[in-house]
Amino acid sequence: MKKLKLLAAMVVAVALLAASPALAQDEPAVVADAKANEAKAGGAAAEAECKDGVIEAKAGGVVAKAPCEPEPPPKAAPAPPPPPKAAPAPAPAPAPAPAPAAKALPPSGGVGTPALIALGAGVLLVGSGLLARRFVR
Repeated sequence: MKKLKLLAAMVVAVALLAASPALAQDEPAVVADAKANEAKAGGAAAEAECKDGVIEAKAGGVVAKAPCEPEPPPKAAPAPPPPPKAAPAPAPAPAPAPAPAAKALPPSGGVGTPALIALGAGVLLVGSGLLARRFVR
């Protein structure tokens, strides 16, 4: 029973350690709204709407302005095309093309040296822990 409690405590500690960066965040760092044409990051704000020929961005006490060209008015709709003429009878369907040859997967490159070193270090750590446990008993 004591070992089970110790295992449960270790699992909880690992879960809290893994989740701590996510829990530390207060609010999203960057918020962009495509419909409103604006973005906010921390204390900075920017609007992508061209008002009076100027785009404006504010960060703290600094204001940046850039010239822009307003959108041109929409063009008139084009006249509808004339009705199509009667099409001639369709030609017979061509024979289906032969199936392409199966493609081989690209080579993966195998396991790299750093991965093998990390695996070896993990094996040594677990093995030494088991050996120390045997000596303590």
